[in-house]
Amino acid sequence: MATGSNSRRTPDQDPVVIAAPSLATAHRRIRERFGDDAVILSTRSVARRHELGLGQERGVEVVVRPPGPLARGGRGGPPSFRPDAGAGIPPELRLEIERIESLVEEVAAGYERGRADETWLARDPAAGALLAAGASPAVVRRLQARCAAALGRAARDPGELRAWLSTHLRASNCDWDGFYGCHAFLGDSGCGRSDLVLAAAARLQARGRRTLVLAVLPADPGHVHRLQEVASAGGYDAAVVNDARHLTGAEPHFAGYDAVLIELPRLDDPALALGGALHAWLAPHLGFHRHLVVAADRDPGDQTELAAQARDWNCDWVAFSRLDRTRRPGKLLDVLETVPLAVSLVGRDPLHGGDLAVGASAALAALVLPPAGPSAARLDDEARR
Repeated sequence: MATGSNSRRTPDQDPVVIAAPSLATAHRRIRERFGDDAVILSTRSVARRHELGLGQERGVEVVVRPPGPLARGGRGGPPSFRPDAGAGIPPELRLEIERIESLVEEVAAGYERGRADETWLARDPAAGALLAAGASPAVVRRLQARCAAALGRAARDPGELRAWLSTHLRASNCDWDGFYGCHAFLGDSGCGRSDLVLAAAARLQARGRRTLVLAVLPADPGHVHRLQEVASAGGYDAAVVNDARHLTGAEPHFAGYDAVLIELPRLDDPALALGGALHAWLAPHLGFHRHLVVAADRDPGDQTELAAQARDWNCDWVAFSRLDRTRRPGKLLDVLETVPLAVSLVGRDPLHGGDLAVGASAALAALVLPPAGPSAARLDDEARR
């Protein structure tokens, strides 16, 4: 019996079984391996036990005929990537497979675009320096666009971007002589507001300012003892307010001081409930500066409530604490994008030999985008790990 070469089965036409967790993944693997000429012979669901566990995983097995003369029907017709008539896949299931496959491809394409964009940002000298310092890609892109709009072109290097940031970042831009009047400090538990308040009082008193510190509803007796010790060493007056309503009665005495610093309880304390007596007194008060204290060592993504807190309490300033505990100061830019307030104070463990500085735009720019040097290089290495 005569047999032609076009009817003889070749090795690459033997059926192949493709295993995958889903039909969409199986179809993608078939296309990647064989192109669009393969023909699906059958599909079945399977369940396999975990090799190292007590559960199981479900998936599919697709039997495929690879490309070849038989795959084209022996007549040189157009390539076909479709189930045979015997495969028995209902039309609605085929539509669902196509929908899932399209969705997977769309997500994969979006991921690749985002990854390529971030890779491009990292290669840019100015943007890459901000990324290395801890700023998020989204914030870096926004700052790049604003800088380019101001300069009429993209920043050429980190120094040029830093110079623009020194005029863009808002701060009090005064020295300690310009710090006086009544100030209230709010923040979450453990944000470092107590150290910041006590250190600020000591600096003001050392400059000849008569200073009063009020600790409202302190969390424990140890805090009261600490307040007494630190105030005595700093030479300023201090008192404890155990009933928030007493603040309004104490207000007439504030006029006898050059500076009054009030340390409020943590923001989730019942005494600071919105609409309560303390909130109703302080939030609209025209004579108070309201500072939202933010810990620099916390991830901005874990502080999504900052914008609402600043708005609810009508805050005028943001004060950064615990800068000694972070190696990624660039993430402060993420906070300032969320809480668009000027910076009043910047603290680095001020009660234990660290520094407390009045906010200055140029200093903030140098902080979030450190100049090149050995310390900046170490920062970059740590940020990339």
